[in-house]
Amino acid sequence: MSDTGSDAQISPSALIKNIVEDLFSYNTIKRRRILEYYFFENASLSSPVMSTDGVLNIQYVYTVWQAMNRTEPTINNIVFDGHTAVIHLTQHISPCIFPSFISLQVPAITTLHFKETDPDSGLLKIYSQEDSWTLEGLLQSVPLISFWYDHVLRLIMGKLVTTTGDLLDAALQQAEKMTQRGQDIQRIGRDMAIENMEKLDVYKSDLHENYLKGIRNWRESCTSDDQQQQQLLRDQLLYQT
Repeated sequence: MSDTGSDAQISPSALIKNIVEDLFSYNTIKRRRILEYYFFENASLSSPVMSTDGVLNIQYVYTVWQAMNRTEPTINNIVFDGHTAVIHLTQHISPCIFPSFISLQVPAITTLHFKETDPDSGLLKIYSQEDSWTLEGLLQSVPLISFWYDHVLRLIMGKLVTTTGDLLDAALQQAEKMTQRGQDIQRIGRDMAIENMEKLDVYKSDLHENYLKGIRNWRESCTSDDQQQQQLLRDQLLYQT
């Protein structure tokens, strides 16, 4: 981490906290110090509505933002993993041209990306700042819109989604039943086909046996008739003699 003076004597987490607090502070001297010592000269700043490059341009953006709002943002949480700092904060949107009671509280997230100034130097500086706001946060920051969003839109969408889910669930259950019935019909048809094939095999076997039995009976009948005729012939010959 790049350091100056007493910054070298404090822990990294405390240093990050000081950097973030001074960066979002409305004290222009503190903010300019952070931009000069802890930002790369060609650092970039991006948000949902704009983007710019260069420390000087970033300083101008902060100056305009401060002029538009009476109160500096509230820092809620800071998470730093060694190369990226994620800051959860609340922006107090209250342009100076409006009465002081007009103020919108907009949740925002700022991400600061660090990298080493030189390879293996161990000194980190910010090369990119990304500001983001959630749609939900923007909607809930406006009183009338937030009421409509919480009590009308979200309820209607909840009803719509649950009703759609109920219809889809019923359709899926019916499809599962139809699939099961189809499988049952297919299984019954297969079982019937197997049973009929077995019966056909038995019928073929019986038919073959009956055929062979008929042939044997026919042969036996023919043999018996021949024997009777031969016996008659012998009897006639004996009678004639």
